[in-house]
Amino acid sequence: MAEVIDIAGLVGHPRKTKSAIEQVVASLQSGAINVFAIESAYVYACNAFDQDAVQRLHTLRGDDFGTACQVMIGNVQTLEGLAQDVTPEIKKLAKSFWPGLLTLHVQPHRGLNWDLGDGGELGEFAVRIPKSEFFLQVLAQSGPLAVASASLAGRPPVRDIGAIIALYSDIGIYADEGVLRAGKASTVVRQSVIGVESGLEVLREGAITLARLQKVLPAISLATE
Repeated sequence: MAEVIDIAGLVGHPRKTKSAIEQVVASLQSGAINVFAIESAYVYACNAFDQDAVQRLHTLRGDDFGTACQVMIGNVQTLEGLAQDVTPEIKKLAKSFWPGLLTLHVQPHRGLNWDLGDGGELGEFAVRIPKSEFFLQVLAQSGPLAVASASLAGRPPVRDIGAIIALYSDIGIYADEGVLRAGKASTVVRQSVIGVESGLEVLREGAITLARLQKVLPAISLATE
């Protein structure tokens, strides 16, 4: 039976918060799928290196074979341990806009032992640091988490935890932050040409505009395809 943690009830109670984070991290380490709020939607999350948990997450959503989870991390240093193409430009974007609605597509280290749902076939994975206080505290202790919207594949994001279609037995812990406000999607950036500043391109312009990105890296541009 899943547990529900009322995040609002933790405000002003450091000991309760610490205990809740420890409980959530232990749940993730045991292989459970948990539910968290990010900026404007609820997501499923599990240990990114637990292939069984990742597969169960995709089954919950009804994803097509080959669908990869996004990865969420707690700090920029973790990115360098996961990706082989963390250029000075990528790092500059990360430090400027993380935590926040910037998703980076980067190449995993060749020896990385994980399967985000794509069978290890994709040459890139999507990663970011979310701007969600409780989730960030969890990520600081849990390590990288595989994440996907807590909705059925192809359906809109879930903003009310009560609208999540999952059996309680499928979930370890629900971190309930109430009904979330709608918001823009993250902006997605990838490095189309490694080692060339002008090789950075915006695949999707979302909450962070191209103009804001160009204030940090003037050569970044919108993808042409």
